[in-house]
Amino acid sequence: MERARSRRDAGRRGRRPDRADAGRIPARTGLGPGDRGGVVVNVLAVDCSGDLLSVGVGRGAGSEGRGPRSPKHPYREEKGHGLAAGPGFIGVTIDAGFRHAERVMNAIEYCVAEAGIVPADLDLLACSGGPGSFTGLRIGMATVKGLSLGLGKPFVTVPTLDAIAADWEGAPGAIVPVLDAKRSRFYFAVYEGGRLVAGPYDDGLEKLIAVTQSYPDVLFVGPDADLVESTAEERSGFRIATERRRSPITAMARLAVAIFERHGPSPSDAGLAYLRASDAEENAAREAGSP
Repeated sequence: MERARSRRDAGRRGRRPDRADAGRIPARTGLGPGDRGGVVVNVLAVDCSGDLLSVGVGRGAGSEGRGPRSPKHPYREEKGHGLAAGPGFIGVTIDAGFRHAERVMNAIEYCVAEAGIVPADLDLLACSGGPGSFTGLRIGMATVKGLSLGLGKPFVTVPTLDAIAADWEGAPGAIVPVLDAKRSRFYFAVYEGGRLVAGPYDDGLEKLIAVTQSYPDVLFVGPDADLVESTAEERSGFRIATERRRSPITAMARLAVAIFERHGPSPSDAGLAYLRASDAEENAAREAGSP
């Protein structure tokens, strides 16, 4: 126990973590621009961008000093399920039916406890940066900003489509995450080799086909990929992922560390990438333009 605690303390002081910790989320990283140095070891990721609520804690070097506690599982009778995505990650995904505000803090408390840490041990917080459900995105952002302020910890936003695509990294061909934007429109983008190559877009099916038809092999992923299934069946090389509703929360935690390492924390007044105006904003604009 004492040796494990020493290992955790050494990680926080910036010393090289033990070999056993290699490859966990996140790895040793700087604190962004200016090479301020430091070690990010425990990352909280929150995704409220759709009807699924996902929360995860990525445990890196130094988190083994405490064994996981076993609180009463708050979702055992729910549609959600707990999951352990590898030795360095604890997560939970709940079919919350857009009732994220009621459940997000319980989910966070559960994941933090299962990871064997306390909130003060978190080093970085992350939330979906959009696009997605306007209300859900705001709930996620408000939750993470509040925790960031209360704990004195940095936070970053992770583009929703980036996280979904990263969850399928390594699959052959172009990866196209698809989210239902309502009004017969989609939020989508194209990724190849882990890089964004086109988009993001807020557009209809015609635009989606025009953007993707030049790729010989296209995999549509994400919770709403089935909305383009009939189109995919008509075109050679178009495929629909079979696990459409799996959560990208593990990928979000990885991307959060990379964003933090490259750019540092998000500012306290950071906003969200909605890709379109809200209904209220569009109505106000129409009223302002009417005679």
